[in-house]
Amino acid sequence: MRILITNDDGIYARGIRELIINLSPTEDVYVVAPGFKLSGISGGVTFDRPVRVDRVELSLGEREAYAVSGTPADCVILALDVLVKEIDLVISGINDEPNIGDDIRFSGTIGACIEAAFSGKQSIAVSLNYGKKKDFYGGAVSVVKRLIDILKVNRIPEGTFLNVNVPNIPVEEIKGVKFTRLGRKRYKNRVHKILDPYGNLHFWIGGIPLNETDQDSEDFLLREGYIVISPLKVDKTDYQFLEVIKTWKIGLD
Repeated sequence: MRILITNDDGIYARGIRELIINLSPTEDVYVVAPGFKLSGISGGVTFDRPVRVDRVELSLGEREAYAVSGTPADCVILALDVLVKEIDLVISGINDEPNIGDDIRFSGTIGACIEAAFSGKQSIAVSLNYGKKKDFYGGAVSVVKRLIDILKVNRIPEGTFLNVNVPNIPVEEIKGVKFTRLGRKRYKNRVHKILDPYGNLHFWIGGIPLNETDQDSEDFLLREGYIVISPLKVDKTDYQFLEVIKTWKIGLD
């Protein structure tokens, strides 16, 4: 299978290297990723300046690798239109933080998969949960390999991609795989006000994540030690409500 790997942590991040090393022996791996960390960029595309592309040698078993001065979505566009073209599957990750609930709105990891889905390509976003001491990538690599095998005989529907989140624990401690819906991700103290040495007002936006208590949610299952897989659609139309608003009488004065 011809696989494009990208991410939002940058082409030299450990997560993407783990994918390249472990997938290259059995698959044709092409890497097109940002040259630097771009977390939180969502599906942004660079329109206001040229995007630089540098061929790089990662020497990890990849067929070709390119470092891009643009976003993860830029990387997918460049790969599919110019650099690689023929691709069977796009994998974005392994992200160094989870992409669950409301947070997918901001994620460059997810943004790359949305761009791939818009282009009619199968895609998988894979992310690792927060870790206290070290990062365990074995579970993420294992589930990606299994999904690749499955997708050699099955297809993700057009306009849909898979969002995979993996516990940051040794693979032998992972309890299994759960398939579930997209949950919520809430924070407390999201905005922090600070003054710089000159008295100028600034704000940090972030906050402390609140644990989801719904036992069917990604957050809960991930914390319980399960790999969580959610199928997500790029079509955000609310078809049920669409039928309601069709009954509205809206005239123009």
